[in-house]
Amino acid sequence: MSDQTNIKIPSETDNLLARSLIYQFLARLYRHPQTMTADFSWKEGLVQWEEAVERVCFPDKVPLADSFKLLKTQIAETPLDQWIRQYELCLGHTVQGPVPAYELEYGQEHTHRQPQQLSDIAAFYRAFGLKINAKKHERVDHVGVECEFVHYLLLKEAYALANDGQQNALICREASQRFISEHPSQWIPSFALRLFKHAGEGIMKQTAQFTLLFLTQDCQSLGITPGPNDLPLCIAAEKDDAGCMSCSSK
Repeated sequence: MSDQTNIKIPSETDNLLARSLIYQFLARLYRHPQTMTADFSWKEGLVQWEEAVERVCFPDKVPLADSFKLLKTQIAETPLDQWIRQYELCLGHTVQGPVPAYELEYGQEHTHRQPQQLSDIAAFYRAFGLKINAKKHERVDHVGVECEFVHYLLLKEAYALANDGQQNALICREASQRFISEHPSQWIPSFALRLFKHAGEGIMKQTAQFTLLFLTQDCQSLGITPGPNDLPLCIAAEKDDAGCMSCSSK
């Protein structure tokens, strides 16, 4: 018989940390490239994110790992000006760019309910003492903001488990699963597929592929049914009534 003592079985905390880091990676990818700060090292970040992809507990990680390697190469080889150009050609400069990066731009016509829907999302953040930096002028339903929030919840749960805070861990788990089920899972698959089809060869196409692969597998691991890949874009007939980010997040 082979010696089984050297086989390391990932713990629940390990898996939470791995998932948290991958959501952090997605949040970073969907920031405007021009906002990358001088003190942030993609080289160092990619090392821990690659380790997270290797550690995450999915039944078949090979496609995800292969996608990450391609994306890692694109990040290393794409000059910043090209990255900015590809980003802006895909996501645009406004809420309704070629591929909108905002949840409420998908699935149904704009209505007077939109300010309430934005407030509902902001309420998730406030429940954990978080809010959007007013200087960022970003809406709470941006793909990067939602991924950053899931990253935070998973990290908080992992910390609670490691420090015997079972009740706090349960609160974070229920919140993250509910938020993923009601928000990222319902629209990001459609967003990612639209981005994949719209982007030419390059970093944005690989970003979209990795996003779709990870979110699909993460939902499956949680028993969550992802939303459709073909959600239509909303018609902005009542855009003036939709409310602004600063109003919805207070």
